[in-house]
Amino acid sequence: MEVFNVVFDLTIHFLRRCVIIHLFQGLIEVKDRFAGKKKIVEAGFVALTMFYYITINYLPSAKKFLYGNSEGMTESRASILPFFISLFLMLTYCLYFYGGKRSRIWYLITTVYALNELVVFTCHSLFVAESDNVMKLLAYYLEKENKFAIRHFEIIIGVHQALWNMAFQIITCFLLYQAVGALKKNLLYVGKSSGNVREMFLAVPTVTGLCYPILLRSIMYAYKGNKANFLMDEYPETRLLIPIISGLCLCSILLSAYILKKLVESNEKEMLVEVYQNRICDMEDHMRDVERLYDGIRGMRHDMKNHVADLELLLNQNQGFTDGSGEGAGEEIRRYLDGLCDAMEELDMKCSTGNPVTDVVVSRKMRKAEKECIEFECNFLFPDNLGISAFDVSILLNNGLDNALEAAVKEENPYIRLDSYRKENMFFIEIRNAFTDSPLLDETGRFLKTSKADPSIHGLGIKNMGNCAEKYYGTLRWEKRNGEFLLVIMLQGNGGKNEYKRD
Repeated sequence: MEVFNVVFDLTIHFLRRCVIIHLFQGLIEVKDRFAGKKKIVEAGFVALTMFYYITINYLPSAKKFLYGNSEGMTESRASILPFFISLFLMLTYCLYFYGGKRSRIWYLITTVYALNELVVFTCHSLFVAESDNVMKLLAYYLEKENKFAIRHFEIIIGVHQALWNMAFQIITCFLLYQAVGALKKNLLYVGKSSGNVREMFLAVPTVTGLCYPILLRSIMYAYKGNKANFLMDEYPETRLLIPIISGLCLCSILLSAYILKKLVESNEKEMLVEVYQNRICDMEDHMRDVERLYDGIRGMRHDMKNHVADLELLLNQNQGFTDGSGEGAGEEIRRYLDGLCDAMEELDMKCSTGNPVTDVVVSRKMRKAEKECIEFECNFLFPDNLGISAFDVSILLNNGLDNALEAAVKEENPYIRLDSYRKENMFFIEIRNAFTDSPLLDETGRFLKTSKADPSIHGLGIKNMGNCAEKYYGTLRWEKRNGEFLLVIMLQGNGGKNEYKRD
């Protein structure tokens, strides 16, 4: 029986370590230098923590060093030091082998410890109450001189303790797994990158949930001589208060992650509305440009007869002058023609891209660059027969060129270059601009973020571009070198056989 209890105890604690590894997966990743040894890192974590558990619970010399005797703890507060040593070992191991934000690693380790402790203390008081009821029932049968109870007293006690321990360990391990699963589900939605406010929102319930079990460990029980003083015996109300408070702390940790998920979800919906509003604004700008173009063409056609008649009149006047004063009429004709050229220039497209939609977008940005004295070179051609929407390309160009204009205008020698090329069914857009500053990155150091003061209402252009690229199974890639910023947009076409679905 003793061997079975040891094997069962080690099995349960092994499963608890596996639950911790389950929490890590998808939330934190091993460092790059250990990328090919992920399974070994996880196995090492389980082996190290199991070795520590076996050492302090089954090695007499370790128990004597920690508790002052080889038998074990004589007071519950003696378990606090081994608890913190275990926490320190886990943190040290994970900080060495796992990458990303250290605050996230701290949060995950301390949270899983808090969850484990709260689950144990929530169930412990309930199981103690069950055990007391069984003991009272057994005592009742002994008082009645029940022969079966008297004859099998030791067996009944032994079987009850074994079943009690098995049920307690299995239920607490199962509840820990469920709690970790619920926490992980919400944290995966929140994402790997989170701000300081979000981290504080999650950390406060965790710290509270960790401090409460430490308090209970310090006062739960203590032996004075041969007498054991139990908190729940001296203060019976704690039999109800301990599981209630432990359960509330447990719920607060899980609810904090759930509420944060809902807040992020709500924020994403608001940003999605802003994204579509931004797309509508782009479309409205495009429609205004097209309307201005066609209104100008219709107006020019309507006035062309009048312009021809005016020119004919001016020429006749010029021919009628013989005293040299005809030079004034000639200058008048020249100014009239210059005015017509300027009007035609306004209707002319600055760049021919092979598509009227992108013609309008690029031409509008080129005019804006001219006003800001920014050199603009365009070598962009719209891809035919790739099934890529001109509207989506216009979103990419609008936002990419807006960012380039915003950055280039701050430089001493501003310039922008727009290029595109095609490789089989892949279409690439390159936007280069002068840029001597350092780009702003998010918490992961991999993605760009807006330089505006309020990212909640700005930075939608980057998100718009990302959505469009993902729609065509593409990506956005950037690099900054030699005073130049390069944005590469890769889109995967389908050869014109099928159409991509709109968002």
